[in-house]
Amino acid sequence: MAANVPNSGLFLQATAEELTGLRDLFQKLVNRSDYVASMGGSAFLQATTPNGLGMSAPDADALVATLGNHKNLATQYSGGTQAAAMNYRANGQPFWGG
Repeated sequence: MAANVPNSGLFLQATAEELTGLRDLFQKLVNRSDYVASMGGSAFLQATTPNGLGMSAPDADALVATLGNHKNLATQYSGGTQAAAMNYRANGQPFWGG
């Protein structure tokens, strides 16, 4: 006999919320990547305020690369071209303090 079987309605609701959240987060990463690119990419991120974010060159380049990599992953998630094989979690780790 199974133990700790969840309520089916709550289980499906939580799963739907997680899948919707993933979809929304992928779109946010795509939008952020597109925004950074439209503003000048790494140069924008390195420019001092009020014209940019004042990041160091290595950090700016890493962020542009990470956003681009996750945009590629989002494209695959949406049925597009296969994303490159890599550790996407580790790729974003510098930006979440992991």
